[in-house]
Amino acid sequence: MCGIVGFNSKDTKKLDLMLQSIHHRGPDDSGKFESESFSLGHVRLSILDLTSSGHQPMMYEHLVMVFNGEVYNFEQIKKELLSFGYEFSSHSDSEVVLKACHKWGIKALDKFIGMFAIAIYDALAQTVTLIRDRVGVKPLYYYHGGDDFVFASELKPIMKYRSDLQISKDALYEFFQFGYISSDFSIFENCFKLPAGHYGVFDIRNSTFTIKQYWSILPYFKMPKFQNSEEELVDELENLLIDAFKYRMVSDVPVGVFLSGGIDSSVVTAILQKHYGNIHTFTIGFKEGKYNEATYAKEVAKHLGTDHTERFLDSTQAKEILDRFVDIYDEPFGDSSGIPTTLVSQVACDAGIKVVLSADGGDEIFCGYERYWYSYTIGKKLFKIPRFLRKALSKIMDLVGVQNASKLFKIKNFEHKFNQLSEMLKDDSWQDIYEKLIHNSKNYEVNELLGVVKKIDEKSFSIGQKEHPMLGMMLFDYHRYMVDDILTKVDRSTMSVSIEGREPLLDHRIAEFMAQVPFEYKYRDGQSKYMLRKVLERYIPKEMIDRPKMGFGIPMFEWFGKDLRSLFDEHFTKDRLSKHGLLNIDYIQKEHEKLKNNKPLNINKLWFILVFQMWYEKYVK
Repeated sequence: MCGIVGFNSKDTKKLDLMLQSIHHRGPDDSGKFESESFSLGHVRLSILDLTSSGHQPMMYEHLVMVFNGEVYNFEQIKKELLSFGYEFSSHSDSEVVLKACHKWGIKALDKFIGMFAIAIYDALAQTVTLIRDRVGVKPLYYYHGGDDFVFASELKPIMKYRSDLQISKDALYEFFQFGYISSDFSIFENCFKLPAGHYGVFDIRNSTFTIKQYWSILPYFKMPKFQNSEEELVDELENLLIDAFKYRMVSDVPVGVFLSGGIDSSVVTAILQKHYGNIHTFTIGFKEGKYNEATYAKEVAKHLGTDHTERFLDSTQAKEILDRFVDIYDEPFGDSSGIPTTLVSQVACDAGIKVVLSADGGDEIFCGYERYWYSYTIGKKLFKIPRFLRKALSKIMDLVGVQNASKLFKIKNFEHKFNQLSEMLKDDSWQDIYEKLIHNSKNYEVNELLGVVKKIDEKSFSIGQKEHPMLGMMLFDYHRYMVDDILTKVDRSTMSVSIEGREPLLDHRIAEFMAQVPFEYKYRDGQSKYMLRKVLERYIPKEMIDRPKMGFGIPMFEWFGKDLRSLFDEHFTKDRLSKHGLLNIDYIQKEHEKLKNNKPLNINKLWFILVFQMWYEKYVK
């Protein structure tokens, strides 16, 4: 794991500042390449080939490369390159990546199994090619405005290069709606994330940047479905998992696993423990019982015989992490599970672990989230009502109003449920239904806060929906929530303590296989992740698997309503809220009063505003 930067000029001072800002991503080594037309920088966390021969930027003939990530099957590719007469002076995957790109160009990507963000400067063609892995595990930002082209693993280096960046209203809308900013944007204008499975070529001579896709999961959903028996499919999936996990164990430093006790992390741990033994597992728990998965993780660890470490997170420790939350996430990021993920990363680091496996992506690939079934059930009922009648009911609800209706019904979270139903009655598509259910704030709330309402267009939804609406929801999350929330969280949390996070379930071969598995084997007999459950049943008792799904959230209302309430008091003063002029101050203070008076409210909404305020005061003020 490393950090990379670059820009289309020569400025040693700026290059040094950019590298210093991501020192945490690579404390073991750093390097620079400078020419009149382009500069490259690299900070290194040594995982493979710990010697200086893995130093970057790496050069071969007219190519200069900086590379973040791992290509796990580099030994096989290396053998192929040796047969073509290439010679190697190191044992690192970086040298293999560079010479593979020299030999095959962009077609080399078809051979790579791994996670990567790559930049290659071609001195002859006067181009710079940026590449991001198929799924988007490794981040890659770029700024393209006027004559400037800048790229980096995080936003911080770009902010060091450009001090005049302007906040994007479109990005702010996404943040307050979802709690993250999608690859379509970054928090700043003219600054973007290179989409997963894409590469971009910057032509230095005319300052153009052309992006093309080299891989997508969507064609695999369009292929004929497998006709194999259930047992044959489970056998094939297990073999794929074993092979994918084997590659993620390639390392010259100690490896551990984040274990929650859920299906995804349990199957990763079980397979690795069987084939490698002496696996070190890490878990974070909470004293608040309904959030605590540590007991389940401990049971799984004991059954499998791992070397298990658990820590409990309280509001005091959470406050310590919050103090550097915006240092870790350098654009507004609202997923509160970033707090325990940072702590478990620190615990692994303190144990001497340099590489951790995190079982993310299982919900989006194997159909795991309960909200898929919940949305489907609601949608089926709503779409049975004629459209004209749904619209009429919505108008009646609007006329009655939530305040009057609440006097007739004593229902928990009534205001939220009433407004949500009123909005959903207006919907005409499965995507509209699903979006309403996953929004952290409703459209009218974001409009009142920000004065902006926009529609999200996720084209992959319709492709999945052709087989089943729940597949459309899966693809929506696969292309948005998984990449820009989950993977961002793991990358920043692990990198903040200089350890490498790997995602064994996100091997592209697993995704391609599951796309061709009939839906009936994804969700069956009321069970999510049906296929993955069947694999896990071969390793641990069924009773350890059949339990409610919890997720990795924190006790938001318990902590922010009491112990951490002072954070809102501190950041929600009129003076501090008025510094940017972007948000409706009266609306924020009205919601803040609800918190102070222990009235029902959407605590996530206030948390997002707090994160934005903390971010703004750190980076823009």
